[in-house]
Amino acid sequence: MPTSAAWIPLEIIEQILLELDPLEVAPFIQTCRTFDLAFARSPDQHFWRQLYLQQPFDDPRTCLTPLGYKVPAESIHWRHNLQRIIRARTIAADPSLCRPNERVTVLRTFIDMATHIPPATSTSSDPSSNLLWIAATLRGGALLDHELWELSDEEKQLRAQLHTYFGLTPRDAKTQRKIEARGYVYNMRHYTYANGFGPYHAEDEEKREGALDDEGQGLRVNWVHMQALHHDVSMHLVNLTEDDPFEYAIYPMSMPYCQSLIPEGVDMEKTRDWAGVEGLWHCAFCFIDHRELLLYNNWNVGAPLDPTMFGDPSFVEIFRIIPVNFRILSTEPNPKHPTRPRINFAGEVQDDHTMVGHVEVIEDGHIRWHFVSGEEGQAIWSGEGVQVGSVRSPFGVIGCWTTIFHDQHDPVGVVPTIVCSARGDHASVKTLTNVLTWTFSFGEASTLSVSDAWYFAFATIHYMEASTRRQALRIGLFRPCRDRSLEPCGVTPRGY
Repeated sequence: MPTSAAWIPLEIIEQILLELDPLEVAPFIQTCRTFDLAFARSPDQHFWRQLYLQQPFDDPRTCLTPLGYKVPAESIHWRHNLQRIIRARTIAADPSLCRPNERVTVLRTFIDMATHIPPATSTSSDPSSNLLWIAATLRGGALLDHELWELSDEEKQLRAQLHTYFGLTPRDAKTQRKIEARGYVYNMRHYTYANGFGPYHAEDEEKREGALDDEGQGLRVNWVHMQALHHDVSMHLVNLTEDDPFEYAIYPMSMPYCQSLIPEGVDMEKTRDWAGVEGLWHCAFCFIDHRELLLYNNWNVGAPLDPTMFGDPSFVEIFRIIPVNFRILSTEPNPKHPTRPRINFAGEVQDDHTMVGHVEVIEDGHIRWHFVSGEEGQAIWSGEGVQVGSVRSPFGVIGCWTTIFHDQHDPVGVVPTIVCSARGDHASVKTLTNVLTWTFSFGEASTLSVSDAWYFAFATIHYMEASTRRQALRIGLFRPCRDRSLEPCGVTPRGY
């Protein structure tokens, strides 16, 4: 006698469904009206909340927004959010499945997951499950590097933002990609009064001129520019050659470092240092020979400029790191963000150099850093940067600097800079120069180049202890053993 699943109590059906992948749940609940009413059309979000929490994601009830505000409980739509994420996962594996009307939605889904995460209280806190899942899902760069269709301007910005958060893809190790990034960074057409001489979208030049040092109204981050800056600096931190096989590089400018670091006892609604300004930072900067800068911009025939000079084996880009101690001078009210006032700061640099500037939330909700620096009280350099990831994230700030004069033949020109925080637990402060190279296998043949061993080791422990067998296997971090336990997919130290 044939039996029907409809005879099985709904409580048991629910427990079975919670063990399935969400992609397998949807077809089942469409098999009969009973299941459709009980799960798909039920006003109660209980089932979808449980199914969401079964996945290797952060609990959105514990998450903060990019500026450190609590996520309102009423804004959490469990079923809708889960459907978006699972669809984005499918597209990440095979971008050719993406329909034109969902291209922007998929990118926004990943960015929302990367920017709405719980904060860490110290460098030994649990890493964000969202960030680990995104890093594993996007590894290989299929979504970030595809050329299946011509991207709209909005898609270009969203994909560049996600790529900047993510870090490096295998394609980023290619020589051509390095040439393209430097060609963009050192193109002085990208630095004008219209964009504040920073990584922002160009606005009305007459409106912007003269207002650079005092206000950030109208500024919106240009993530295509930010990605080029990120890539240029990253090549100095991660030693990748064109033939090196790897899946993902974990280093201080990659996805795991986008998580806010908010020590216990810090009330983000009351503290004046909401951006984590005070403390020791490590400021890295790059520049090229001024003659090469002029040659590229003024005597380089053709439009757009020909960046092939950056691929010459004799080309040299200088990279330096200096420590800077920042302290807050004062704060000024921000009417749009009352608990995120503008922070005015000063920095103590070596050899009697000084640095002063401010941090503020700009029009598009991102955190802008503006500073000027010089010697013996004389301002010479001017810088613009943007915090990457969530507020107070160890990822730090990426931007660019030039002189305060902004002359046509500026003697320094425009160069990228990264301000990378060393704040937090002083017993475990990390610097950009403390870089190890490890190899970690993802699956059967692919490898993961790891530049920061402690973070990967802690992430491994986190997933072994906190995730279910099915979740760990799904994201590819572990493989099953004969005794049905789980082990990491091959950790092999190299050069350590």
